[in-house]
Amino acid sequence: MNQKDFHDRLKEILQANRDERNSPNEQFHDVFDNQVKQRSGKDWDEAMAEQVLRELEWATNTQPKRDDISEAEIKTMLSDFMTKRDYTVTPIAEGANKTPDCYIEKGRSKYLGEIKSPVLNFDIKTQLYKFKTSHTKILDHIHKAVKQFTEQDPNHELPWVLIFTSSHPQLNWSTFTGALQGGVINQKGERNPDFSKTDAYASTVPLIGHVDAFIWLQANGKSRKFHQASYVLNYSSLHKVKIDKLINDLSSIKLPNHMDLTIQYDVKSDTVVMTQLK
Repeated sequence: MNQKDFHDRLKEILQANRDERNSPNEQFHDVFDNQVKQRSGKDWDEAMAEQVLRELEWATNTQPKRDDISEAEIKTMLSDFMTKRDYTVTPIAEGANKTPDCYIEKGRSKYLGEIKSPVLNFDIKTQLYKFKTSHTKILDHIHKAVKQFTEQDPNHELPWVLIFTSSHPQLNWSTFTGALQGGVINQKGERNPDFSKTDAYASTVPLIGHVDAFIWLQANGKSRKFHQASYVLNYSSLHKVKIDKLINDLSSIKLPNHMDLTIQYDVKSDTVVMTQLK
């Protein structure tokens, strides 16, 4: 979350919780701006900005902001995203069995694509974001997608590309990579929280190895455009050459906030190991 979006949301929270007896809003903006910088040790840290807002929403009993984008809008946005990179998106008609959403093509290269848009849940009673539930939903989407891919392409002749989208700034690539790894990995290499021993994670790890690439696209609810992309490549994919080409083509055009990431993963034993490439 950049500084402008941070202060726009901070203004909304303050307006919902303050009256004329409170100190001027400018003081609070300075305090929370400095808190992000001090806690992160950086001039600005987007992940820490999201954390500070999340804590403030909890402390003030403020319902988190939601700006859901319809499925039709997401598919249009994805088509525009691909077209700008010289790829076409062709919808797959639904039959008796569940099928993936589309073919993604460029020249002789063809991929199967499935789009999933999980929702960040908020528990009104506890005033906490249900990150455990969000992780489980992401894993559940992987189960469904692999089943859809298998129905359409039982011999895995095409590369399988699972695309996740989110318009909520606090449901982002970090939540996604945490779900793939069984928890957020801290600087000590520990998961916090650790979901790696849950049945949901254990049953999903083998399926993660079947997906050739994941793409996480962060959407702006106002502009209806993607502003951040994370590309996650399967190191052991049998279609690695084609996946490398796809990711190189897509990442060649940067999105507005220049937060595009390319990550490689490998499934080892009962977990997923991830390495950031760029």
